[in-house]
Amino acid sequence: MQKWSFSLPTSFRDLYMRLTLLGFCFLYSSLVTGAQAECPLQLNPQRVVVRYGDSVEVNCNTSVPHKGMGWEADEGRVSKNQSQNLITWRVSNLTEWDIKPICFINPNDRRQCQVELPVTVYKTPDSVFISTVNHRGPMMEGQQYELQCDVHNVAPVEYLTVKWYKGQTLLNQTTFPNTSKTPENKTVTLLIRPDRADDGAEYWCEAELDLGADGPQPHPNISSDPLSIAVYYKPKINETKLPSVVRVFRGYAEVLVCEADGNPKPTISWSVSSNDNKNSETLNITESTPENVSCTANNIVGSTTKQVKVSIQENYIPIIVAIIVAVVVVIFVIFIFLYLTYYKKTRIGHYDLKRPNAHISISFVNHKGELIVGTQYELQCIIRNVDPSKSVVVRWYKLSQTSSPDTNKTLVSSASNLQISPSKTDDGAQYWCEAGLEAVGTQPYPTLSSERLNITVHYKPIINELKLPSTVPVFRGYPEVLVCEAEGNPKPTILWSLGANEIKKSETLIITESTPENVSCIANNSVDSTTRHVKVVLKEDYLPLIAGLIAVIVAFISVIFIFIYSIYYKTAKMGHYSLKDAKPSAQNGNVAQNGKHNPIPMKKLSQSSILA
Repeated sequence: MQKWSFSLPTSFRDLYMRLTLLGFCFLYSSLVTGAQAECPLQLNPQRVVVRYGDSVEVNCNTSVPHKGMGWEADEGRVSKNQSQNLITWRVSNLTEWDIKPICFINPNDRRQCQVELPVTVYKTPDSVFISTVNHRGPMMEGQQYELQCDVHNVAPVEYLTVKWYKGQTLLNQTTFPNTSKTPENKTVTLLIRPDRADDGAEYWCEAELDLGADGPQPHPNISSDPLSIAVYYKPKINETKLPSVVRVFRGYAEVLVCEADGNPKPTISWSVSSNDNKNSETLNITESTPENVSCTANNIVGSTTKQVKVSIQENYIPIIVAIIVAVVVVIFVIFIFLYLTYYKKTRIGHYDLKRPNAHISISFVNHKGELIVGTQYELQCIIRNVDPSKSVVVRWYKLSQTSSPDTNKTLVSSASNLQISPSKTDDGAQYWCEAGLEAVGTQPYPTLSSERLNITVHYKPIINELKLPSTVPVFRGYPEVLVCEAEGNPKPTILWSLGANEIKKSETLIITESTPENVSCIANNSVDSTTRHVKVVLKEDYLPLIAGLIAVIVAFISVIFIFIYSIYYKTAKMGHYSLKDAKPSAQNGNVAQNGKHNPIPMKKLSQSSILA
C-alpha cells in the first residue's frame, strides 16, 4: 500500500494552532467562571481594605440547604456550622499581612464549593524624608543635582505612588511593580538642573497609597518637609540702564549707573584706563573721560563685563534756547497786537462774554453721584456776571457731537436746562454747554464754554444666556461645569441657589448626579438683581453596557468560528492525533480540594504513521 504524507504550510499551521489555543482558553475560562458563579455563597463586602492592626468583619450567607458552612483563615477561623445560613469572619486586631480567608459550604445537592475573600492590609509610611545626594549648601546654576526621597515602612508597595513637587507644581511620580505584602522602605531620586529663577524654590515629595474604591477616601498620603534651595548664578548687567554708547555734551557731566543681578550679590568695578579702576556702581563721565570704559560685575560664580563707548558732543543747546525764546517773544507780541485790533472791532461796548468776571457752569438739578439707567435727570447751564441787556444762545454737547436739543433764547443770568435719560452706553460720556451772543448780521462773536461733566451710569446685571443654557443634560458619573457671567455696573456678584437655604458664591458651579433638578444663578449689584433658572436633566450613560455587549458577541462568534473550522479540518484530513499511548498526567496542585481533574494529553502521530 502506498503511503501518502501531507503537511500544512508553516504559517497556516501556526495560525491554526493559535486559534485552537485561543478557543480552548476561552472555553476553559467560561467553565471556571461558571463553576464559581454556581457556588451559592455571597460575601458582604466582596473585598476589604484594612489598616494594619484594625478590626475587620465580613458576612458570608447562603440561601440553599446545606450540611455545613464555615470560614478557613489564619486569623478568625469559623468552624463548620450546619444550623445557620449566615456566618461572620471577624478579627479585632488584624496583623496577618497576606491573609486569604475562604468561606466554604457543603450543599445538600452538590459537592463542597468555596469563595475566597480578597483582603488588602495596608500601612502608611512611618516617615517621608527629602534630601540632596552628595551635596550641601547652595547649588550652581546650570549644574545637575540629585534629590532623594526616602519612604520608610509602607505596605503594600504595589499601591504606593511617590510624587515630586516644586512649590505646587507636580514634577514627576513613581509607582512600584513589587507585589510584596509586607512593609518595605523605598527610595526614589529626581535629577534637577536649577537656574536663577529657582533660587529660594521649595522641593518636596509625597507618598500616597491608592487602594481603590474600597480603600479610604481621600487616599492616605504623607508629605516630606519642604527642601528650600539656594542657587548661585553669575552676574547679569542691566543693559537697559547702561547703553553701549553714551553721548556727553562738552561742559556737561553725565553719570553712568551699572546695575547687575547675581547671587551672591556681585561687586561692581569700572575700568577707565589700564591703571585706573574704580569700585562703584556709578561713574561720572566728562569730556576728559577716555573714549572706552567698561563695567565689570563679579561674584564667586563668574564675572560679566559691559563695554561703553563715550562720544563727546558739542553743546548747541544755549544757542538753540536763545533762538526759541526770541521766536516765542516775537509770536507773543504779534498775537497781542492782533488780539487788541480784533477786540476793538468786535467789542459791543456794553456787553462782552470775555470780560474777566464772566462765568459759565454746568450741573445736575437736585442730584449728585452716579446715574441709573432709565431714570430721567435734568442738567442746567448757568451764566453769571454778564450784561443783562442782551440775549445769548445756549448749545449743548455730548462728547464730540452736537446734540442741539435746546436752541431757544434765554435771558442773561437765567438757566437753560436739558433733560436726559441715560442708557448703559452713556457710561463715561461727557456733557458741556456753550453760551454765545445772538448773531448780529454776519459778524462773529466770541463764545464761552463750561467745564466738561463726566457721568457714571449704573445699570442692573445682564446674565449671558448664551453661556448658561436653561436646560443642562448631565450623564451619570460625568460632572459638568456651569459658568454664569453677568455684565453690570457696579460689577455684580454671582450667587448660585441650589434650593432651600443652600447658597454658593462663585461664577462656576459643578453639576453632578446629586445636584438638585432646579438651580438658579443670581447676579446682584446696588441697582438690582437678575436671576437665570437652569434645569438639570440626569441621563444614563449606556456606553459601558454597549461595549460589554459587543465584547460578548465577538467572543461568541469566535467560538463558533473555531468549532466550524475544527469540523472542516477533520473532514479534510489536515492532521491526525492518536489517544493510544496517552497516559494520565499528574494532578495539578492548584485544583480545589474536592475537585477531580485528570486531563488526557494528546500524542501527535509521526509523519510516517499517517496513512492515506
